[in-house]
Amino acid sequence: MRVALNSNLIYHINNSSLSSIYFRAPVFLRAHKNYSLEEQLYRSQWSSFIRNLVIFENALWINHPVSTYKAENKIYQLKKAKDVGLDIPQTIVSNHIPCFKELKYEKLAVKSLDTALFYDNMQELFVYTQSVLRDELTEEQLKIAPVIMQELLEHKIDIRVTVIGKNIYPVRIFSCSVGVIGDWRREKKNLSYEPFELPEDIKKKILQLMEDLGLEFGGVDFIYANGKYYFVEVNPTGEWGWLTRTANIDIDKKIANLLCSNLRGVPSC
Repeated sequence: MRVALNSNLIYHINNSSLSSIYFRAPVFLRAHKNYSLEEQLYRSQWSSFIRNLVIFENALWINHPVSTYKAENKIYQLKKAKDVGLDIPQTIVSNHIPCFKELKYEKLAVKSLDTALFYDNMQELFVYTQSVLRDELTEEQLKIAPVIMQELLEHKIDIRVTVIGKNIYPVRIFSCSVGVIGDWRREKKNLSYEPFELPEDIKKKILQLMEDLGLEFGGVDFIYANGKYYFVEVNPTGEWGWLTRTANIDIDKKIANLLCSNLRGVPSC
């Protein structure tokens, strides 16, 4: 395969030259913006080119497209997390009110089944996790599409665990030294991120989950409440740049080292 970035720079890609692939942000998963015809052609064909690199079976992927697509499914994640022994909140997926009556909790957390990212008049819109009272739900609110409904875990500490290969980098998330009420992503820039050590059994279960999902990298979210670590979700293309600044974790270098680990005779960058 040959790639020309300009008339003077041409890359030749073959089994001996391609060792690792960083599948950073597969934006074609959720592309709702209005693009010109030229932009649509550019984005669709380059995205296809990257996906077709799967023919290089000896390359190290972070992460492989097939694994990424499977792991993007939240119900599948929850099942796999439960299979390895992680605690998960009581969960129901439906768009029918009587189903949610089975949840024995008065306060519930409602989440989109897939990342709810939309565009309206070129403005990006994102739907966060919402807390609701079970008895206030109406069929009108839910008839359009199914949602994930879980027990609302209050008095919590949010945890982001960045997994790179076999290494784990967890941080606790605080607002003025206390846990965040609601979805911490709403005020992400105003929070503090404190590195800490997870219990060994939780770390082992996380690594087993990543192996079962076929992922080399992921941003795994937990909630610590009631003396337990509850698995929330794993994002196989999760953001991490802000953690290099706020938690002083050199994630960029650690990803580079993992990519370099598959180079012939070169252990790390």
